[in-house]
Amino acid sequence: MAAKPRVYSYLRFSDPKQASGSSAERQQEYAARWAAERELALDATLSLRDEGLSAYHHRHVRQGALGVFLRAVEDGQVSAGSVLVVEGLDRLSRAEPIQAQAQLAQIINAGITVVTASDGREYNRERLKAQPMDLVYSLLVMICAHEESDTKSKRVKAAIRRHCQGWIAGTWRSPIRVGKDPQWVRESGDGRFELIPERANAVRLVIQMFRQGNGAVHVVRELSERGLKISESGLTHSSHIYKLLANRMLLGEKSVEVDGEVFRLPVGSLLLEARYHDEAVRYGAGV
Repeated sequence: MAAKPRVYSYLRFSDPKQASGSSAERQQEYAARWAAERELALDATLSLRDEGLSAYHHRHVRQGALGVFLRAVEDGQVSAGSVLVVEGLDRLSRAEPIQAQAQLAQIINAGITVVTASDGREYNRERLKAQPMDLVYSLLVMICAHEESDTKSKRVKAAIRRHCQGWIAGTWRSPIRVGKDPQWVRESGDGRFELIPERANAVRLVIQMFRQGNGAVHVVRELSERGLKISESGLTHSSHIYKLLANRMLLGEKSVEVDGEVFRLPVGSLLLEARYHDEAVRYGAGV
């Protein structure tokens, strides 16, 4: 028996902080009202909410709820005649317009109607056939969304490059908010990094035990018995140990790549010489 058409509400926020605003509540209310007026059920089985996932880089499709919805459409779990409510088409995609248009077409060709809560427009095969200019309008929205994100991306990369160059030259001392910092350091008052003693001691123990020929399982057990943590969570597995030993941040280097250009920033070294790092890697790899 085919599933009955339902109304689905998709929310996406590039910054998780946006989720606490009123826009999410407005969209949910809009979707509920839209469904009630047409005597359709508002679906509560699929969690269609992406927080902190970029539509410019398509992470919301590869890793997030929108990808789950698209696969559900392909698998027939979302029946033809259903409705997907979004705040605007830019919530669906900020990728290159040809990709964004293809994604919208994929949804519509499956018999799904896309409704934008911001302006009440409906996109489906029947409406686009009757009003083809709506297709042109959707493309213009996607072009604007992509150009806006592309411009922002270029500005952010340029700023990161300037900060990295300034850090190396000694003219920039504020933290560079990109990538992950080592779990064994924290920011100091002057914008640099300092070692967290208890975690640094845990990492030093890992290195020492590997140089003595101990395996990862033995190291993890020893850390647990001593109550030592190499990360904030305190959860440590054998795979974490191997990744730790291969991490050049042990030498005090944090690599930041901007459009193919690699910057190595100082973050607080636990190993003073590269040969010790190479030795640790050999032990970790079982060489």
